[in-house]
Amino acid sequence: MGQSIIAIMPEILMTFFAIGLLVIDLVASDEKKSGIAYFGIAFILITLLLTIPVSGFKVVGFDGMLVWDSYAYAFFVVFSIAFILGSLGAVDYMKRLGINKGEYYIIMFLSIIGMLFMVSATDLTILYLGMETMALSMYIIAGFNKWNMKSNESGIKYFIIGAFSSAIFLFGLSYVYGYTGSTKYAEIAQMISANGLDHLSLKLGLVMMLAGFAFKISAVPFHMWAPDVYSGAPTPATGFMTVAPKAAAFGALIRFIWVALEPATASWQLFFSILAVLTMTYGNLVAIAQNNVKRMLAYSAISHAGYMLIGVVAANDLGYQAIALYMIIYGFMNIGAFTILAQMKNKGVIEDERLESFAGLSKSNPLTSLAMLLFMFSLAGIPPLAGFIGKFYIFAAAIKSNFVWLAIVGVLNSAVACYYYMRVTIYMYFKEPEYEVETNLQPAGAIVTFVATVFVILIGVFPTFFVNLVKNMVI
Repeated sequence: MGQSIIAIMPEILMTFFAIGLLVIDLVASDEKKSGIAYFGIAFILITLLLTIPVSGFKVVGFDGMLVWDSYAYAFFVVFSIAFILGSLGAVDYMKRLGINKGEYYIIMFLSIIGMLFMVSATDLTILYLGMETMALSMYIIAGFNKWNMKSNESGIKYFIIGAFSSAIFLFGLSYVYGYTGSTKYAEIAQMISANGLDHLSLKLGLVMMLAGFAFKISAVPFHMWAPDVYSGAPTPATGFMTVAPKAAAFGALIRFIWVALEPATASWQLFFSILAVLTMTYGNLVAIAQNNVKRMLAYSAISHAGYMLIGVVAANDLGYQAIALYMIIYGFMNIGAFTILAQMKNKGVIEDERLESFAGLSKSNPLTSLAMLLFMFSLAGIPPLAGFIGKFYIFAAAIKSNFVWLAIVGVLNSAVACYYYMRVTIYMYFKEPEYEVETNLQPAGAIVTFVATVFVILIGVFPTFFVNLVKNMVI
């Protein structure tokens, strides 16, 4: 029993801290609701410090249903980065829109508990419960601005499509359980190893489960919810949603296929290689046509899911380590970009997401434009910034597994992506403004922008520490 408690210690601590946040929210005045964000950041940092696993640390709990190890901790770091940057970036934004409520930060905090269960799960029931805990929280924050029709639409679409994808996943899970007689990853692997994938019910079940995962990571053709949800949600919420839930889905997917589907690696590699090509190409091509920067970044988020799928296809240690590294980097550069976007406004418009709003930004606000330039260059994968390091390791993993053609497709897609990322830079530095746009970053937003910028440069120039961090991951 003691070992089981240790295995879920991060979730226990997060739950107690979430209850603490609820109590603080009850006693805090309306003017001080943003303080919940700072308490949440402090609590998540405490949890991170108290649950650091030593090298090779692995605790299996509840009769092999979940595990706490260095792999789960690495993804916990990603969730924490997304929460810290997303919460700080939301403080001034929520005040400006008049929706500064403590429950926004509490719901984000609670969603991480579901994410932790997802990446720790070694049993399908735990995985599904974690997935739904995360998803319910995401539906709420997507539609959190109830006075905005686009946000309402975002929440409803996310809920309907999310429920549909969860049903597909659960239906597939029932087929897998019906054939193998178990929901534990190790026992499913034993059954597949002994009997292969010849049975139709097992094939059907696994395809539906993998399709459910593809919905969660917004892989084409299961991406239809992502552009509208991402563009309609409050901008800081979009930054969080494009990083943390996606990281949780990838973390859970990797552990599932690495353990449960290891005997059938060749079969699912084809499935995910097709998804990777479709996702990268579609996301980048459609992003080119966007004149709304928020929607452009939404399609960009789809394309980045395609890059990370290359790491899944690689099916080697370097592949899943590269995905964890990529998610850490993606958290800094994407949330940094969304934080700046959240501050763009002009007369009569609270949020100005048009590409034209960036015209002349280098003259009116040179530091903000420099930060945005670095985020755009990093997202494009231009050295020596962090985005280049992330893509380098993803493509290296593919080459190591002899998927050279897939790495080439990834590089070509990165070249295509440069076009729409550079459009933002061209408007900032080479276009004259058509109207006055205010981009005065408030203190919390300025901190997020500064921290994200520093790490985008730091990881790009000195990647060794962060590379070693993920190299210690062991499934």
